[in-house]
Amino acid sequence: MLARTVPALRDVIRRHLGDTVVLVGHDSVNRVILLHALDLPLSRYWRLGQAPCAINELDFSGDGFVVVSLNETSHLTPAA
Repeated sequence: MLARTVPALRDVIRRHLGDTVVLVGHDSVNRVILLHALDLPLSRYWRLGQAPCAINELDFSGDGFVVVSLNETSHLTPAA
């Protein structure tokens, strides 16, 4: 999965540099993207929580990624 995900992510970044892009994926793909963004090995895969419908926010600059938020689920809380 890493061999497919990272090149696809790089292609999206290349084609949309400076744009806001929303990617929707399964928790497995999300974890691989996050590991890549954080420069962590695949052995840390299960150390990243990914709840159903969670939102991760990443910023990319020419220097790499900044993880702005991780596994955000507050949008799933019912309104009072």
